[in-house]
Amino acid sequence: MTAGGLQRLPLIDLRARLATNPHGGPATTVPLARKRGIVIHYHGPAIPPDADEVAVLQAAARYHVARDWDEMPGNGLHTAGDGLMYHLAVGRTGALYWCRDVEAVLWHCGAWPANAEALAVLVLIGGDQHATAAQLAALRRLCDTWRDLGHGDEVWGHQELQPTSCPGTLMADFVLPYREGRRIGVAYGHYFTETGHFVGGAFWEYWQRHGGLMIFGYPLTEEIVEDGRTVQYFERAVFEWWPENRPPYQVLLRRLGAAALAARETTPTS
Repeated sequence: MTAGGLQRLPLIDLRARLATNPHGGPATTVPLARKRGIVIHYHGPAIPPDADEVAVLQAAARYHVARDWDEMPGNGLHTAGDGLMYHLAVGRTGALYWCRDVEAVLWHCGAWPANAEALAVLVLIGGDQHATAAQLAALRRLCDTWRDLGHGDEVWGHQELQPTSCPGTLMADFVLPYREGRRIGVAYGHYFTETGHFVGGAFWEYWQRHGGLMIFGYPLTEEIVEDGRTVQYFERAVFEWWPENRPPYQVLLRRLGAAALAARETTPTS
């Protein structure tokens, strides 16, 4: 069992660290060639920004294993889950967690055949939280890659397949704009196989217009949040996103020389 070609993305394999139940269900698979589309989910309850995301996923797996998935309550039967009901999860910094083999059939929504054939993706937000720029970039990259692998370009929000509030703000922030092909945050750009990182949106535009590889080098990170500001590290620069500025000053380069000098001045000499 594999990630179905998604290994080209920087997946963090958590499969062996998440609770499973060999006696649970659905415990079935479908051939990879039949896999089509993606269903987007959110966590439900809000997730604290400083939460340990692996621990959140481990708790969710334990819940899914213990939950009664039988759709006819009161019949005296208990249908336990066989594991976490999401194939992949997307963290706040854009980390992609591999949770289940993609061939696995999961009880992740109430519609058929979507619950058998689609890829189930959990974005680690909940309540009225919004996905970070890094999450949107990683989610777009995942959807694009799945499409490029020949699994269709259908993207649904969970609520479109079953009465639920899931995936919350992701319907407006991602699902509908993605289907309509609109730019959303950092939803377009380039994935660098050389370093395994994606550059999107305004950072991608700036990188291209101001010298590209020769000036900035390859990306060394995904977009991350430092002191409340979205940044991305390159071999020879750090890009910062300043949405409060007027264009073309929303992408600024960190003053690396000043930072290095300040660090040197505060370092005690022997």
